[in-house]
Amino acid sequence: MLLPDSIYVQIFADRFVVKNIDSGATRTVRRDLSFASPRMLIADFTTAENQLKEGVKAVHRSLRAPHVFMHPMELIDGGVTQVEHRVFRELVTGAGASRVAVHTGPPLSGDGVRDAIRGS
Repeated sequence: MLLPDSIYVQIFADRFVVKNIDSGATRTVRRDLSFASPRMLIADFTTAENQLKEGVKAVHRSLRAPHVFMHPMELIDGGVTQVEHRVFRELVTGAGASRVAVHTGPPLSGDGVRDAIRGS
């Protein structure tokens, strides 16, 4: 049975860093900053979803929808709000994920990403 890919997405104000934990493939997608906001990582949902879709498609290799671990890296002083959490989940679901986890804290390794996705 083919297992879905585990994909780790780091979200920065100016880019997405998308890594397939299983294959090691990585893609950095520069964000379109024409609709950026100094207060939020995702100010234009549709543009961000299309850009993230591009990154996931570039590293995804399985026939099954991937499991994606979203990790906001900036603009989260005081934690991620319920609204931001929902934006991250819906953003990656729209990019094709079948399972989503959102994390704040230090970056995780491959096994840490897989464990966090399973626990979500």
